[in-house]
Amino acid sequence: MADPQYSFRSREVSPHQRAVLRALLWFTCSAVLCFAALHFYVGDIWLAVAELCLVAYAALLLYVLQEIERLRPRSLLFIVPFFIVMMYALASPENGATVFVWVLLVPLLSHLLLGRWQGMVVAMVFMGCAGVILARKFEVTPGMPGLIEVVHVILCAIAIAGFSHVYEASRERTEAELRRLALVDPLTGLANRSRFRDVFAQERQRFLRHKTPVSLLVVDVDHFKRVNDDYGHDAGDVALCFVADILAGRIRKTDVAGRLGGEEFGILLSGADIDYARPVANMLCERVRLRACRYRGQEIALSISIGIAELGRDGLDFRSVFANADRRLYKAKAEGRDRVVG
Repeated sequence: MADPQYSFRSREVSPHQRAVLRALLWFTCSAVLCFAALHFYVGDIWLAVAELCLVAYAALLLYVLQEIERLRPRSLLFIVPFFIVMMYALASPENGATVFVWVLLVPLLSHLLLGRWQGMVVAMVFMGCAGVILARKFEVTPGMPGLIEVVHVILCAIAIAGFSHVYEASRERTEAELRRLALVDPLTGLANRSRFRDVFAQERQRFLRHKTPVSLLVVDVDHFKRVNDDYGHDAGDVALCFVADILAGRIRKTDVAGRLGGEEFGILLSGADIDYARPVANMLCERVRLRACRYRGQEIALSISIGIAELGRDGLDFRSVFANADRRLYKAKAEGRDRVVG
């Protein structure tokens, strides 16, 4: 199968990360505000001030959260101060050993908001800091009272960090596979129609901003029904993959080949006007005609017809440009097939 001519990039905005960040911000605005009042009451003024600053920061982020597109950097910019205030609270002489239970939140929040690797680094840094604070504050030594309880907390934190990392790795793999399946034609491995239109929309924006030309090739396999009738539908699938391999293998990395449906394919030539597109289309026709498509020891003769349209010259939206390319494709078929019109 052909490799898709584009890469899958993780979206900056993840619905589950946005939900977790929103929950953390609300928690900060409510629970941390209560802690600030409590610390004012017991006389720990500086910790209370730090917590109030964190609450104000959380309230500001809540106000603009819906407008944030690059969520992970903003999450990092909040979670680091959040953990710093937590470390300050751990070190405060006004707080006892039970405050260290909050360290268990560190690996969970880090992985959920920052992803697998960045989350692990942040979790290890702050869990290490918490361990140092614990050792210095309570002079952890063999035989000390409560040592077993301390070890339980440490081992539990390490276990949660490990499980969080494994969960996030599994979630990222599953999300990447689902995204791939949503964007790729399962038979040929090319971009599906939805992905193809998304790329066209991106190219259209480039054209509107910078007048960067883009050409659309609509490709159809000639007499494809005859292939199915003569050799069977399995042979038809082999023929489609054969054509897809040629289309994907003979264009640039910046171009995109996709299957638009049935035996119809599309190619977007980025930065290419119609004069550049014609020889490319003729070369593709020649490649399909001259290369042998083999199925169970038999050679299937294939050819393609191509219609070309250029963004701007033939319309400013996908519907118009595609309609012009499709009209020229049918003209190529009417003139005898195995040719290019555009």
